[in-house]
Amino acid sequence: MKSKKTIKFDAGYEMFFETTIRVFLGDKAYHIAGQVHTDKYRLDWYKKALKKIVKRLHELETTTKHKEQLTYWAERALKASNTKDFDETSFSLCLFRLVGALLGFVTVRGMILYNPIYHQERSQHNAERMLQTGDPLQPYLDGKSTIGIRKKIIQQLKSEGLTDYDISLVLNTTEYEIKKLRMEL
Repeated sequence: MKSKKTIKFDAGYEMFFETTIRVFLGDKAYHIAGQVHTDKYRLDWYKKALKKIVKRLHELETTTKHKEQLTYWAERALKASNTKDFDETSFSLCLFRLVGALLGFVTVRGMILYNPIYHQERSQHNAERMLQTGDPLQPYLDGKSTIGIRKKIIQQLKSEGLTDYDISLVLNTTEYEIKKLRMEL
């Protein structure tokens, strides 16, 4: 007969649970902190977050084999959360394997076969800026345009003795663009 474990919760665990689930579900998971103590509700929230994770994994640009690994472990974690006798250890191990696959560890040899690369689309950048400052135009309102910052960097690098060509390499632009901006200083 399987004995039931008593889960001990640390102070602040409730909010940790809520904020973790909100990372995936946003305001749909607002005010769920107290539900962490009830297995049924906690599992329901795990399932909702995992479904969102699986959906996002299908959108990743990677090889088919890598995507299979990623979705396999996420779906296995989802399946583990569906069992009548929820085994949190098995569930946690599936999540560890998912994290490993996301970081490129897809074999049991500890080799990294994939490198994660992150980028932001313009809409994501604007959303992040709005979350941080409340207004995506705030840097411009403060007089800090990206062109102005670029001019200051060019001026500083020029004073350090770099050529226009070297500066163009540092700023990942053309030498012509550097000369044009330098003339406006």
